[in-house]
Amino acid sequence: MATVTSSGVASGNDFESIITATLASKKQLLTKSITVGKAKTEIEKDGVNSLKSALKTFKSACDALTDTKNVLNTHKITTSQNSDYSAFTIKANSDCANTSFDLTVNQLAKAESISRKFSTKDENADNHISNSFSAGTLTFNLGDDEEGNARTFDVEVSEGDTLEMIRTRINKNTFGVSCNLISTSQGYSLSFNSGKTGEDTTNLSISVNSTDSEGHDSLSMFAFSRDADTVTDENGKRVSNNSSVWNYNQGQDAKITVSGEEISSHTNEFNQIAGVTITANKISESETIDGVTGLKSYNVDIASDADAALEKMQSFVNAYNKLMSSVNTLYARNTYTNGKNNYDGGDLAGDSQLKSLQGALTSMITKNNDTTDSGFNIFSCGLEFNKDGTLSIDSSKFKESYETSLSSMSSLFTDQGGLVKEMSNYVNDYTKFGGILDERLERLNTAITAYEAKENRNEEILSKYEESLRKKYSNLDTLMAGYTTSMGYLSNVLSGMNTSS
Repeated sequence: MATVTSSGVASGNDFESIITATLASKKQLLTKSITVGKAKTEIEKDGVNSLKSALKTFKSACDALTDTKNVLNTHKITTSQNSDYSAFTIKANSDCANTSFDLTVNQLAKAESISRKFSTKDENADNHISNSFSAGTLTFNLGDDEEGNARTFDVEVSEGDTLEMIRTRINKNTFGVSCNLISTSQGYSLSFNSGKTGEDTTNLSISVNSTDSEGHDSLSMFAFSRDADTVTDENGKRVSNNSSVWNYNQGQDAKITVSGEEISSHTNEFNQIAGVTITANKISESETIDGVTGLKSYNVDIASDADAALEKMQSFVNAYNKLMSSVNTLYARNTYTNGKNNYDGGDLAGDSQLKSLQGALTSMITKNNDTTDSGFNIFSCGLEFNKDGTLSIDSSKFKESYETSLSSMSSLFTDQGGLVKEMSNYVNDYTKFGGILDERLERLNTAITAYEAKENRNEEILSKYEESLRKKYSNLDTLMAGYTTSMGYLSNVLSGMNTSS
């Protein structure tokens, strides 16, 4: 804007008020349509953002029911385990069927490991060390992986390195091998764990490439060969041989007995029973029956849980009703008083896109009368569409249908083509990156930017207009001041003439 001055000082006229009023009129003329247009666009933008947020929340609720096949297939699991002793845990997967069996945990999975001791006290002992090693390379070999690729890694040792330093370097490997070191009153206890549980899943060996240097411990103390350092005992189990300095522990599978059948797993997790995942936590408790002591067998019962399924479905219904409430609030039309808009409606008052979205979701429900081969449809399964546009569930119908034909319910609601899945896919077109609402927001942002550019141009126009007004009224002020001076002079002359006469 032009520099503000006080126009009319010279002539005594209030030109400043005239300039202010003229500028105000000009500004109103220039900005009225821009101000209103920008405000409407910003309100619409807020509405679109609110709608997108509400749709994302609803889609999350839909996905919670549809991300995994048959998630309505919920089960209640009961076992005869004591509350303070959990030998195993069980998870019912989406394809689980009702079942009952006895289960015993016989053995937990272990990883192959080796350990040995070093003495720092007895200088005459074969395992004595000064804890300052010669330089060289330790090569760890774990055998081949499932694809036949060798699993090996090297650890470089610098001259003078200690057990603590070597341990730190070993534990940086990416194969899961861990090195543990315990400091004792006599020296150290060193152990290696292959990091992979199960029988024969690894074949640990440690080879050494080093040249001993005087005054330093030999790296050969780390060398281990399963073939040279172990033997197979009468039970077929691999153990340390008499000449080895290493204490060897063979890796072992976890073992459970299910209804009389023994099952093995390289890990403590079992997936051999269709639809069920069993995780062994502890070996079963011991019990004595008729004088015979053995491991306790626990009963497991897995049954359909209609209440849990109803709770999941209720969450979807609640999410739908919340979305419809948000849509109605955003869509509420403005009221008018004497033909003037009160702008008291929603941020997307009367929006056609919003109405179309609401109509599409409603239509998915009201027109979904198709029945399955079992004669079910979404309404006979307990879903109710109320007069106010909300959903509710008849719990009795839902549970009855659930117990009668779970597969039919899954087909109607959560499977591909089911109501919930259809709604999730439809809403995704609005909420996804670059989707319908993102495109609309981009257009609105472009419009707001254009309004802001017009506002900046109007500021320039008003500044130049004010400058021209002040220049014009300044000239008028000077001219009228001159007239005033001349009139005063003439008045004085005439007054003098009258006095002389």
